[in-house]
This record gives sequence, C-alpha cells and structure tokens, in this order.
Amino acid sequence: MSESTDQYALPAEFSDRVFGVLLAVADGAAHARDGQDPGETETLALYLLDGLLEALEWAHEGVASDEAACMWLAGLRWYKLVNKSFPAGAPEPQPRWIDEAFDGAPAFAPGDSQNLLALTNPDMSSVGRPAFAQADTTGVLTRAAFVALLPRVDEATTAKIATDAAALTHGSPSAHRAAGVAALVVRAALESGTDSMGRWAELVKEFAVEAPAVEEHDDSDAEAGGHEDTEPEGSERDTTAGAGLVRAVRLVTAALANTEPKAAYDALFESLGEEPDTETAAYATALLAAVQGTDAVAHRPASEIDPILDAMHERWVKVTVGE
Repeated sequence: MSESTDQYALPAEFSDRVFGVLLAVADGAAHARDGQDPGETETLALYLLDGLLEALEWAHEGVASDEAACMWLAGLRWYKLVNKSFPAGAPEPQPRWIDEAFDGAPAFAPGDSQNLLALTNPDMSSVGRPAFAQADTTGVLTRAAFVALLPRVDEATTAKIATDAAALTHGSPSAHRAAGVAALVVRAALESGTDSMGRWAELVKEFAVEAPAVEEHDDSDAEAGGHEDTEPEGSERDTTAGAGLVRAVRLVTAALANTEPKAAYDALFESLGEEPDTETAAYATALLAAVQGTDAVAHRPASEIDPILDAMHERWVKVTVGE
C-alpha cells in the first residue's frame, strides 16, 4: 500500500465526512428497507472496512499484510455473524472488536444474496481466481464507498482495493471496474465536494447506457420528475453494479441542485422511489454525505447500529489520520 503524508492533502472536514458516510450507508440501506435495520448491506460493508482497518493496524506495527486477505477474513467473520457458523472448510479467524459489538444482534435484513453465496466458498476469491465469474450486481457498491475513506494513497491504490473487495464475492470484470470507479467517485466527493461532480460523470461514462425508447404516452408524473433513470423495472441493467452506480451518481447530482442539506436529502430519497435497491440507496446516500458530511444525514432517525458506527469512526480516523 503506497502511502504519503505530504502529497495528498485532506480537507478540514475529512473526519466529519467520514462519519457522514458511515451514517449515510446505514441510513440509505434502512430507507430502502422501509426503516428495517440493521441489515446485511451495511454490516458486511462495515466488516470489510474493519478488515482493511486491521491491515492498516498491522502496517503501523511494521508488519506486512495483504489487504484483500484481511477483508476476506473479515467477510468470514461477518458470515458467522449472519449464519452463526463459519463456512465449512474455511479458516476461522480470531474475533475482533466489531464481533463483540454485534454480539446478540437480531437477524439481519437480507442484502445482495450473492454475498452470502460467495462467502460460503471455503477458498478466497480474487480477480485472478473468481469463483462466480458472471456475478455482477450492485452488492459491490457499498464496500467501495467505504474503501474511498482511506486517505493519503494514490487513486490507483483506491481503485485496486475496491476491486479486490468486490472480487471477494463478485467475479465479473464489469463489477470489478464498477467497484473501482465507485470508490473513485466517493473519493473525489470527499476531497473536492460539489467541485468534483463533473469528474463523477466522466468516471461513470463507461457504464452509462441510454434508456430504451418508449412509446409516447401522457404520464404527467414522469414528466414532472424528469429523471434520467428510466430503465424498465426488473431489467438486467437495473441490477448490474455499473447501472446502480450510474443511477446513484445521477440522482445525487440532481439532489445537489438543492444547496440546503435537508432539501438535498429529501430530494434524493424522493427520487429513489419506493422499494429501491438497497445497495444503490446506501451508495447514493453515502455519496451525498461525502459532499456534505454529517449535515447530509442530520435528520436520520437514531439506529441501534449507531454506537458501532461511532466506534468505527473513532478507530478509523485514529489510524488513518492520527486524530
């Protein structure tokens, strides 16, 4: 992991934006589930972030470690949290603070089913050794948003770690590319706020697919909404990582036309619609918070996951920026 303490300056609001992203992922996921929390979407992302945190802790002690392997082991501990046992034949890593924090938690709301399916495999999947070569769903987006919280590394490192995190469960090269881009979008937002929106559009251009032509009809609601996201419900493009990424970026860009944080928050949730994809909603809310910090989610209801988010924020900022 190539780091520099001088080359990559951090905005004064960095710590607040990190905390905002952590809160926003839980909030967006809960919104998509109509208030039900906690769920697999945000808990898996938190565990993988803790895996990356563990790698950083080892590095601070002068011990080399593999970030992808640390995240995989964290994923196995998350699997045990959800299924009450490790996958058959898989390693059984030692518990960490986050395991104790979630001890006694109720059953989790379902997330992307590909995550549990892939982690059942006792062997670690990677870019070079994908277990599910065709898997391409939005399940890679939330963890990519969290990878973007790693400061003082070059963009190639950000993209690589996000790609490695995606490859643990999703084997499609398109999903890997989408994860890398998703991390870079959030990173740009963390570093430059709304000034980076033009770059978001450039980054996601690869995944932007024109909506199919539709017959003319009198639909005043659609006309009033003016959303670019008009894919047919349930289509394949709705469920791929790239499509979810593009939709999230478009909706957040539109929401940020409202300069007041609460108005932007309300606009985003309104445009997400009813029963949105959990990962897309979580990622979109995270992107909004990467720009606005905790102001973006100041109106979210209290959640039982909040103490764990507090602890993660404290540990993450202490290790990454020394605060």
